[in-house]
Amino acid sequence: MIDLGPLAWMVHVAAAFAIAFFAQSVFSPKGREARVVIRAMIPVVILTLLGAGWLPHPVAGMLIGYFGSRAFGPWGSARGGLLAAVIAAVVLMQLGASWLLFPLFFMGLGWFASGGPARGRRRAPKVQAEVAELPAQATGTPLPVAVPSAAEGPLAPFLADARLPAQARAQLVALNLRTQEALSLLKDQGLEGTEGFFVARAIREEYAPEAVQAYLKLPRSLADTGVIQDGKTGAALLSEQLELLLDGVQDIIAGSLQSGGQALLTHGRFLRERFAKAEQDLRVPVMIPAADKVK
Repeated sequence: MIDLGPLAWMVHVAAAFAIAFFAQSVFSPKGREARVVIRAMIPVVILTLLGAGWLPHPVAGMLIGYFGSRAFGPWGSARGGLLAAVIAAVVLMQLGASWLLFPLFFMGLGWFASGGPARGRRRAPKVQAEVAELPAQATGTPLPVAVPSAAEGPLAPFLADARLPAQARAQLVALNLRTQEALSLLKDQGLEGTEGFFVARAIREEYAPEAVQAYLKLPRSLADTGVIQDGKTGAALLSEQLELLLDGVQDIIAGSLQSGGQALLTHGRFLRERFAKAEQDLRVPVMIPAADKVK
């Protein structure tokens, strides 16, 4: 380790921020990516070498939580992040957290015993995009419009997960499509920086996946029958939470309708003011011959 003398205390302060940065990075939706895990590890390694020898231990504890949250579900999309986390674990053991080997060993045994490799190979079924037709145009030719596929997005791995109740899978399909619709609408209206946009994205990338992950951690034999609270089973609680998220995203879509409707009304008023006046100005008076007037 490098001795910084009287400035050594600054290393420990920075190490506290490094812990927060590590947790924020790896447990975010982008924590599935290898580059995010590697980026979070860089300050940990540097500060440890500068004198914060205690830093690898809390980071190693968070790394165990990372493996538990990413590897014991459908982990195919987090393959890169998990591989980077394995490398990070080796680095942490070299930096002093040698005890990390034992929990990771037993966690690996549990992962294999619970069918972990199969969860990584599982893929959501490919759903062909449906084609809707607009009303016939003046030429009589309908215009095909591709409808977003239900098998796209961060919720896609759960849509065919047999461990989920059928009702929950149907709600997830609806959530996947509606959140995509809400985000597209808000983006088209130039409202990407609004609260509604961030809430819709959080529902799609965080709230719904976290609800499903919490359900999947319940014992399989009791998830749909064991009462947890107020007479509700795990399946009932999951369905209730997904319904709340559906209501939330529907409110966002309704809000975007009002926003777009106001713009349409404003444009309509402009057109009426502009062209109603022009119609009066351009109207050609009809001249009646004098002979016709006498008749």
